[in-house]
Amino acid sequence: MDAFRKILDDVDEVDLTPMIDVTFLLLIYFMVTTMLVQPESQLSFQLPGKPQSSDSVTPMESAKINSMSDGTITLNGSPIPVDDPYELTQLINNLTNTRKLRDGLIQTGQKSKEEAELKVEIETDGLSDHQTFVSILNACSAADIDKVSLMIP
Repeated sequence: MDAFRKILDDVDEVDLTPMIDVTFLLLIYFMVTTMLVQPESQLSFQLPGKPQSSDSVTPMESAKINSMSDGTITLNGSPIPVDDPYELTQLINNLTNTRKLRDGLIQTGQKSKEEAELKVEIETDGLSDHQTFVSILNACSAADIDKVSLMIP
């Protein structure tokens, strides 16, 4: 009987200390990495529908952005330098300056808010990178542009 009690007393317990250490390391890792990731901007945009002949937009009232499969981006036909595909600073600056000019037309009373609102048309070919498209949408959001439409190539 004493031998049986000795066996029961020698039962090993599971040490939880290493598992707790690993759990805290994973928690710290995920907290640090989630703070480094920038969230994508929220954009509301309209998908292209039937063209309306009565709402013809003059070229000065819209900005057309093309994204090619080779990574080039053009704004109204002129190429935009792409240093970093995640941050299109030149595109943001161009769109912001255009929007500020239109805001000046509204303030001086030369145009109404509806007439001076900047409309952006994005056209991408089927082989262009999806990240470039998302970066263009983020650039529009950073330039505080609400009217974004997608063009069918």
